[in-house]
Amino acid sequence: MKDRFEITCPCCQTILVVDAATGAILSEDRPKKAPEKTFDQAVNEVREARDKADKEFSRKFEETKREKELLEKKFEEAMKKAEKNKDAPPPRPFEFD
Repeated sequence: MKDRFEITCPCCQTILVVDAATGAILSEDRPKKAPEKTFDQAVNEVREARDKADKEFSRKFEETKREKELLEKKFEEAMKKAEKNKDAPPPRPFEFD
């Protein structure tokens, strides 16, 4: 039987060396972190995110305008249909059972 085990953490990829008899961690080897961002890189990311949000807002705004026009057209068609079927009695919900 082994006297120690190497275990890799699934979250941070740290390699732990554990003593088999006691369960104590003998050593750990953490992976290198990516270098910190510079201020200019952070500013560029914020600008890109803002531009993306502005484009998405404009797209949704135009979509809402078209939706309003579509609903108006549907309403007009329903009114025409109602005028055409003016003499027919309205459906009675209790008769559908």
